[in-house]
Amino acid sequence: MRVVDQRPWVSAAALAELHSFRTQHELDECLRSGIEQLLPGLDFAVCLAAEGDTTLRVSLVGGSGGCPFVPGQRVGYDSWALAPEQRLPITFRDHVLGVLFLGGAPEDAARGLLEQALVHYGTALVNLTLNLESRQATENYCASLQALEEGIVLFQEEDPAAVMARLLSLASGMVQAAAGALFVLNEVGKVESGLRLEQVLGMPESLLGQFRGCDGSVWPDVLLEQPAHLASRDDAMPMAMLDPASVPPILQSLVVLPLRYHGVQAGLCLLFNPVLDAANARDHLSRLQSFAQLAAALLHRLQLEALTANSQSIARELQIAETIQKRLLPSRSPTTDEYEFAWVSIAAKNIGGDYLDLLPSDLGDLYGIVADASGHGINSALLMSSFRANYRSNAPWSEPNEVAARLNDEVCNEVGPTGMFITSAFVRLERETKMLTICSAGHNPLYLLRASSGVVETIESHGPPLGFVTGVDYGSFSTRLESGDVLLLYTDGITEAGNTDGEMFGDERLVSVLMEHGRGDVGKLLEVVRAELARFAGRDRYDDDVTLMLIKVV
Repeated sequence: MRVVDQRPWVSAAALAELHSFRTQHELDECLRSGIEQLLPGLDFAVCLAAEGDTTLRVSLVGGSGGCPFVPGQRVGYDSWALAPEQRLPITFRDHVLGVLFLGGAPEDAARGLLEQALVHYGTALVNLTLNLESRQATENYCASLQALEEGIVLFQEEDPAAVMARLLSLASGMVQAAAGALFVLNEVGKVESGLRLEQVLGMPESLLGQFRGCDGSVWPDVLLEQPAHLASRDDAMPMAMLDPASVPPILQSLVVLPLRYHGVQAGLCLLFNPVLDAANARDHLSRLQSFAQLAAALLHRLQLEALTANSQSIARELQIAETIQKRLLPSRSPTTDEYEFAWVSIAAKNIGGDYLDLLPSDLGDLYGIVADASGHGINSALLMSSFRANYRSNAPWSEPNEVAARLNDEVCNEVGPTGMFITSAFVRLERETKMLTICSAGHNPLYLLRASSGVVETIESHGPPLGFVTGVDYGSFSTRLESGDVLLLYTDGITEAGNTDGEMFGDERLVSVLMEHGRGDVGKLLEVVRAELARFAGRDRYDDDVTLMLIKVV
């Protein structure tokens, strides 16, 4: 946990500290410290509104002990009888997030500082929520890709018994279950056809055959229509609809995992005594559900005994992954009168390992990145998905070279001994001064066209690619931009694209296009580069991922 900065709010830098925390607890402690320094001895409470609720939740209290609230308590807006000037709203844009209750009326100077702090506090709260949602979405996306990666080999396996044994082993390993059983519908897609036992792991079939459903229900068929869930002996209802008399004492919990995809029921996986608790059950069940979709598709293919079904299932899953990955790219340019942007990213396969992004910060600066994971396909996409979440959490609060150093350590930890790495170009654009700062981590050269002279400057790398070794101290490049200047960032899929003669497109052609067309509209420049690349290669899809971003000073 970070050590909370004890400086009072007397500067923009100190207020900006509120945006650097990774948890609400750290953020609250910083706010508490600032209020207690600004208004020593004054009782106060920060209460936050819950969506769809008319009450407030007490987030933190402080002062000399006279506050009538306690953290976690639900209170009303009038629960503490105070004058209007002793209630300061916590807002984000037009939304009221909560209220700061004060046991006394602050002086005007202190009130002004408090109001500034609460604006930053509200913005930081919203950003924490958005970052959490982004990380959760990325984790679910990665879980789906991991399940797909495991399934590619199984889709090529022709032995049904080997496929089902591997499916059960994978599912058991995901939650460290002591035992497991895989049931398949006699006719995939028809629940009424009934289940048959296909694979058992870690327990004798005879023991499994002794289980009986409560109230005379057919077990485990009765579980097919239920959602994936963790059933426990401590539940109020019978565990997994089992007759308690048929449950051996050793069985304490059970994961019920129906196997279905796109509404098609295929079977049921039961995982006995998994290593799960209430705190992590939800995340694991989410991953298991992604796995269950894949398992259902596999069982469907096996029962239909059709190689075409195999190809269609893989293509369908990859199209979904491609759609998700495209949605992770920026959908529109940041709102700014100082710069124009244009970009394109084309994956060599359905999903790729390139990444570009544009982020505005609360302080007005703009942050951009172009990155390229080694290789392309599922492994690169998985690595880049995690990298995206880390970049978005760090970029708007640090210098580009600091972000590079921090993310380098994260990538080193994630790739381990696999030999994978990421090249990246981190960019910060100041809106008022039009200062450009770049840190390139092992990335190919970047090009800056100066409008006044027509000269193209080359910006080389400032350190090794991310993922080679931890503790790297990266350098950076800074310059002031003028009207008409154009910055070109790209991945090596462009310059290394080959034609039928084995010749590469190369940096010289790219720079030539920039010099000839850089004075015009940035969107047209992007289309010229794409057209020249397609003409040279004789196609519009390439052996490597292709990404290009253009930034022009208005």
